[in-house]
Amino acid sequence: MIKAQHRETRFASDESEIALSLPFRLNFGLIGSMTSAVLLGVMILALLSPENGLPKVRQVQEIKRKLEIDIQLLDAENERLRHDIQAMKHDPFQQEKIAREELNMALPGEIVYKFTE
Repeated sequence: MIKAQHRETRFASDESEIALSLPFRLNFGLIGSMTSAVLLGVMILALLSPENGLPKVRQVQEIKRKLEIDIQLLDAENERLRHDIQAMKHDPFQQEKIAREELNMALPGEIVYKFTE
């Protein structure tokens, strides 16, 4: 049985004092304790469940860690590619190398020898 303890609170007004009876504290006893224990158990089970609990959090953290490593590797590759682009734009030796090796070009009067295996 739920018991409510009451206390009287008085508020002063211009005309008269009005007495209000407010519930001060509820005593839940055995039923309240059991309900609290059941709720606590449900919360612990939810926390440990493989679908949404701690294992899932750890799995997501591991995925995040791997993605952060991938991002670092891609950032390093992007920086290397930026450096290569700058070299291609401004370095005559690099431009000549690309023209000779990738575009099979030669300067006038040069003889190009191709070897096959």
